[in-house]
Amino acid sequence: MHEFASRVEKRWSFSNKEIGRLLITSLISAFSITLVRGWSVKEAVEGSDEFLRWGIFELVRGLSVVDYFANLMIIFIALFIFLLVHFSVQKLVALRMGYSSEYKYWVNGMIIGVIMCFFTYGYLPLFFPGALYYDIIPKLRMGVFRGGVKHKDLGLIAFAGPLTNIILVGLIAPLYLATKSQFFFSLVVLNLLIALWSLLPIPTFEKLRQFQGGTTGLYIFIASRWIYIFVLASVIGFAALILLFKIFSYLLALAIGIVVAIIYYSSFEMK
Repeated sequence: MHEFASRVEKRWSFSNKEIGRLLITSLISAFSITLVRGWSVKEAVEGSDEFLRWGIFELVRGLSVVDYFANLMIIFIALFIFLLVHFSVQKLVALRMGYSSEYKYWVNGMIIGVIMCFFTYGYLPLFFPGALYYDIIPKLRMGVFRGGVKHKDLGLIAFAGPLTNIILVGLIAPLYLATKSQFFFSLVVLNLLIALWSLLPIPTFEKLRQFQGGTTGLYIFIASRWIYIFVLASVIGFAALILLFKIFSYLLALAIGIVVAIIYYSSFEMK
């Protein structure tokens, strides 16, 4: 424990360049999901039987440019904090396993996200959070059998990111259930989206046929296909329970993931 604490003190940090990349990712992603209304919630008009519909990320109610930019900044700050926590935990796990890590955004992914949000009118609030790129730290890998980069290690490190956002949902859920505040529900949805979109198993590229690593989901998929299916099904199940039924249940989500993983394993892995 003392040795790991020493690693954290000396090596766990974000460079100024990484913080800048995270800020850019957060701003473009916030712009994507607030560009158009998309998902909406009903709000009763006081003293009337009528209802107004507001976008799930319209935390500042109003139609003026000032209202839009105020709302954009709130979502931007929330996204930046959640992404920072997401990648901070991944960096900690990487350091524990003897890897250095650097955050990089995916320019083409951000462009794709903006286009998808616009053309689906916000009903597909897609954005790509970026990913960490890893390298071994020889000094910290001493004594490890075949101490080079291992796919299982990278899969475990990658898994820590979405898991962190799912845990954050569990921490925010009591605040939402106690207040029924749209603000807290929007924070829940943001964390669900970060977890879900980061699990898409996509190789990143900037030019055609020039792949440069991949998303968090790709690392998990390469490490173990059936574990990837289990994780993805659990996250999708968890998100569906919350968005459709307002049910916050880790156990039900795990049950969904286990059933889907068993079906997948028996149908494909055992052949």
